[in-house]
Amino acid sequence: MEMFEAFGALNWLAVVLAALSHFAVGYLWYHQKVFGARWAELAGVDTGSEGTALGVLFARLGVVALATAATLGALMIATGTGGVAGGFAFCAVVGLVLRAGAHVVHNGFARRPGALTLLDGAHDVLACAVMGAILGIWT
Repeated sequence: MEMFEAFGALNWLAVVLAALSHFAVGYLWYHQKVFGARWAELAGVDTGSEGTALGVLFARLGVVALATAATLGALMIATGTGGVAGGFAFCAVVGLVLRAGAHVVHNGFARRPGALTLLDGAHDVLACAVMGAILGIWT
């Protein structure tokens, strides 16, 4: 099946649930008691200065999470990848290569700490893998 045909075959409820999982994984990963405090330190973010701009950031995340989930789902359909374990593994690899790989490149040129790259990259791999597992239920 071609990639564009695969988008038409998507289960959009699965895509929405997978996108929402990105919020859940991020909430847990970046919680202050997990990696949040370390992330804020490495990224130079003052977590006490949250304001209305946070809503804009979450809206952007929602759009990106939906696009990511739809693309992962279409890739799974186009490659014949299905099931929870298959979706988890396939999307973990996609997340490693495309998402974590982008952190390596961009953070490297920005001279950001390697620990920040590892922290954000690992989050993206896990978030993609969880999305893939959810999508795999319906694939």
